[in-house]
Amino acid sequence: MQIGLLEPDRFDPFAIAQLQIIGNVVPYDGGDIHAFLRPLQVLFVRLAHQIDAALLAKAPALRYLCSPTTGHTHLDERALAVRGIKVVSLRGEQVFLETIRATPEHTLGLVLALLRQYRGAFLHVQNGGWNRDLFRGEELFGQRVGIVGLGRVGFRVASYCAAFGASVSYVDTGEVLASEGWQRLGSVQELISTNRIIILCASYVNGQAPILEKPEIALLRDHYLVNTARGELVDEEALLAAIDGGQLAGVATDVIRHEIGPNQLARWRAASINHNVILTPHIGGATFTAMARTENFIVQKLAQALEAAERVI
Repeated sequence: MQIGLLEPDRFDPFAIAQLQIIGNVVPYDGGDIHAFLRPLQVLFVRLAHQIDAALLAKAPALRYLCSPTTGHTHLDERALAVRGIKVVSLRGEQVFLETIRATPEHTLGLVLALLRQYRGAFLHVQNGGWNRDLFRGEELFGQRVGIVGLGRVGFRVASYCAAFGASVSYVDTGEVLASEGWQRLGSVQELISTNRIIILCASYVNGQAPILEKPEIALLRDHYLVNTARGELVDEEALLAAIDGGQLAGVATDVIRHEIGPNQLARWRAASINHNVILTPHIGGATFTAMARTENFIVQKLAQALEAAERVI
């Protein structure tokens, strides 16, 4: 079996060793992508490539697409289904994912960075300044925090915020676990109207409408917004217009719409120059620990899928 690693940089050595038991592991060296993909039955990807019909056409033997992610915005799920290619990912693996804390920790870091204006303070000192009065910030203690999506990440972020002394409200479309004292609200608009810090932790399914559209974004005046979920959860045009108009107290995002290919990254960069805006390049889950553990988990899940397929045959 031919197994390809499309983004092999620092792929966990133990995971590679386990893959070598299954088949021949080939890392992509940046050369002829067609020659790399053509013989593969299994392909491991991260987030740097859009896996669409055009790319899949170069991999006629592909049977399994492995992605150590919960989101699938980088995958053309319809094209994969048409080809009968099985997706092996972290979606739905709640028990395992509860042990992965990278994204909740990063989310909390962005909240604190916004409140304390860390980005501007760092740049100020790097450029020769030393004026603390330019960067008087706010504390998380005593703030009202609204969580959109109280799943694995949302629950942990809510717990962190509560530990800092913030009050927590949330919205979710399903039955979720919540701690005593957290308030469940009936709509995103109500959440924004009653909380100053809004954190997007909801899951996203390809084709879903944004959760924050123009009416919700209009309510965000003087609010802080943090998004470590998916850029597609937000009407990005409306949000960027609100930022340019100075309507929000601060925005931190680890994600943007259409991260691979034509997107609004240039506008985001421009917005960050004159406003309290923090951009990070989708690093929420990118810690050495989290990536090694998720890669090994996906390898185990692939092995189980292959064993099940052999039993059927």
